[in-house]
Amino acid sequence: KQDFTFYLNTKNNIRFGFNVIQHTITPTKAEGTGIVNTKKGRKALENSVYVSNSYKASDKINIDYGLRFSFYNVLGGDIYNIYKNNQLINSINLEKGKVGKTYYNFEPRFSMNYRVSNTTNLKIGYARNTQNLHLMSNSTGGSPTDQWIGNSYNIKPEIADQVSVGYAKTFNGNMYELSSEAYYKTMQNQIDFKDGTDVNNVPDIESELLYGKGRAYGLEMMLKKKRGRLTGWVGYTISKTERQINGINSGQWYNAKQDRTHDLSIVAVYDLTKRWTLSGTFIYTTGNAVTFPTGKYILNGMTVYQYGNRNADRMPATHRLDISATYERPARKKWQGSWTFGLYNVYGRQNPFSMTFKENKTNPQKIDAVQTSLFRWVPSITYNFKF
Repeated sequence: KQDFTFYLNTKNNIRFGFNVIQHTITPTKAEGTGIVNTKKGRKALENSVYVSNSYKASDKINIDYGLRFSFYNVLGGDIYNIYKNNQLINSINLEKGKVGKTYYNFEPRFSMNYRVSNTTNLKIGYARNTQNLHLMSNSTGGSPTDQWIGNSYNIKPEIADQVSVGYAKTFNGNMYELSSEAYYKTMQNQIDFKDGTDVNNVPDIESELLYGKGRAYGLEMMLKKKRGRLTGWVGYTISKTERQINGINSGQWYNAKQDRTHDLSIVAVYDLTKRWTLSGTFIYTTGNAVTFPTGKYILNGMTVYQYGNRNADRMPATHRLDISATYERPARKKWQGSWTFGLYNVYGRQNPFSMTFKENKTNPQKIDAVQTSLFRWVPSITYNFKF
């Protein structure tokens, strides 16, 4: 990676550079009590070059614009299957050292900040982003089986186009800052599993994938206190993230697993003395969108669950309070250290990690949901030093 900055004049600040990443992705799966590799690692090169300019058009207007060119090379050393309508139509044995499928993408960006007054700013922006690595997640309430996969002959880069409008204002002598931003994002080449996919037992995960589009929109707000013995901020986001993929939910829009209706964070830092600082963080997020069983039937003596629409249910909400106290030791000539004492999840909230289902012991017609939680309380002691 290399980045450059060229100060053309007092109004133009040009940035440019390049980035090269070699990926090795080795798929794994849970087997018994361990993790095993399902195949040898796939290699790829992710490359990009970019140029951008920060232009001061006037005392009130700043404009940032640029272009990023990215390209992703599928490298040899593995067999790549090609599917059409989830049916195998061809296999390519790409030899080690060879370059296979290559994807090219242009990513333009533009933003403008308008200073209405010394305390008020307006901002508009547009950006296109490309993602070449994809996190595949199951949408049931059971133990997560996330997998990273890269572009292939079947999987194309995910492309997102986002527009946003923002507002920011400071008041009370720049002690407080209020900011908000509304956004709308469209997404191409979204990926999800077919209904009923058994992630741990399928021989080639790409045979179980479906492709479509997505959208996300929301409003982000933050109130920040910047000065005084007590500082911190309150941030809140209300948003929606959806997908539409033929073969899932009858082709209708459905919640993506990453959909979070509400996301709240409160952070406070208090300078108790010159040596002691107290801090606390509270977070609240809507639970993951998941698919719970809607019924069950017995087949050959085994209980088989029936599921409804994709991601139509929710895990319980996640919230917790973390606190800490930091002691700054007196500085020495060449050494300065501090101690931090913290407690994660002060009130012991049992946040959900996974949900499993079993028959009710007293009424076999009912299904009981059993929640698994991790890390109820976690105390910590940290020593930091600099010299």
